[in-house]
Amino acid sequence: MARFSVVEYGSPANLLPFIAGAMGRGAQEAARLLSDAGGRIARQVGLKKSPIEVSGSHVSSSKVAGLVHLGRSCELEIAPKFLGRHADSAGWREDFFFLAMLSKHGHVLSSDRIRADTAVDSDLDSLLARAITDMYWQHHHRLVRSYKKTLEHDFFLDGDVDPFDLRVPGPSGYPQEVIRYSRSNRHNAIISAAAGIARRHVRHPAMNADLSRVKAHLGHQPRLPRGHLLQQMVPGRSRRWQALMDLSVDVVNGFGMGFNEGEARAPGFVMATWQLWQDLITVGLRLGFGDGHVVAEQPLSLGKRCYPDGKMGRLNVRPDTSVALNGREFHVDAKYKGRLESGRLYASESDIYEAMAFSMASKGLPVILAYPRLASAPLTPVGTVEVLEQVSVKGCGPIVAVSIEVRGISRRGALKCFAQQMRLGIADLSEILH
Repeated sequence: MARFSVVEYGSPANLLPFIAGAMGRGAQEAARLLSDAGGRIARQVGLKKSPIEVSGSHVSSSKVAGLVHLGRSCELEIAPKFLGRHADSAGWREDFFFLAMLSKHGHVLSSDRIRADTAVDSDLDSLLARAITDMYWQHHHRLVRSYKKTLEHDFFLDGDVDPFDLRVPGPSGYPQEVIRYSRSNRHNAIISAAAGIARRHVRHPAMNADLSRVKAHLGHQPRLPRGHLLQQMVPGRSRRWQALMDLSVDVVNGFGMGFNEGEARAPGFVMATWQLWQDLITVGLRLGFGDGHVVAEQPLSLGKRCYPDGKMGRLNVRPDTSVALNGREFHVDAKYKGRLESGRLYASESDIYEAMAFSMASKGLPVILAYPRLASAPLTPVGTVEVLEQVSVKGCGPIVAVSIEVRGISRRGALKCFAQQMRLGIADLSEILH
């Protein structure tokens, strides 16, 4: 399958003639397929306009990243701007799928219980393995069961039997169709498959044994079909299993655990990149400072609203995260796209105005604006915090714009390093923030 690449917010690439050639269609038809794909993505991630633009023979993209099917013989990959293709050739793909898994399941993976159990080796494989085992044993006494029609042989009649077979039973009994309320079903098969994949990737013997016990407890399960798995909805009576089901589907599809381009079963996966970055910062802060010290999107009252009918309302603002630890309090707001001048990144004016509102609504607390480090900048250890600029405004607390290195986040142990480096980098800002 032919694969073509662009970088989010990058220069338009002259791809249309090559895409048309790979698909065996004309340029106009290829442009229409690109436009249709952009429309599907816009609906999927909630954008008002298509993130894929075609101008003449050039193709560009913004606001999303991932792998997009354009047909049976052609794919378009969109690299996030903060990973780009500068790091280590195809290394951005591993980082992207890693971040996609964190973004979708970060609320589970960064909980204090999971964090404490995997403190020694907090890479994503370990977090996923611990999450699977903990969520499974939490509800194992009420497994997902479903009705299943099976053919059984028994001399005791318990199902529908052919009248002819009543006269001539087989050596094992009468063949009969029986409906069983069984644990052997597609849902448990997906959980079992996810536990098996996790077991192949974790290195800790105790975690490996825990995952083996999960598979043994589930017992024999039907074989899953080849290809991409769609999201599964568990029956209403088993809705407590939905979080584990969602996680297991993504593990089986190839997200996060030992990503291998040849084995990944989800080539059509696309995400809004600003959400990806915001979720990474939230998870990193929770792993670094502890879940109990980090509050996400806490509403702060900035002022009042006065309506024509005389009613009053509150004017609230919500920073991405608020951190309180050892008497220190500050806000961290994830910002995806800054202002680029002469190859250097600065905070945009709109981001500074928003930070001013956060500070004013919290009686002058400091605000950190966190941007991803540019993919064109020299590579630094993952999680490294670099100050871009400081802003002082009368009536507000300090506002500091920083960049954070994220390239290489998918390497073993890098998530733990990311959280530690970010915590240390923020600690080094103590003089600026007070």
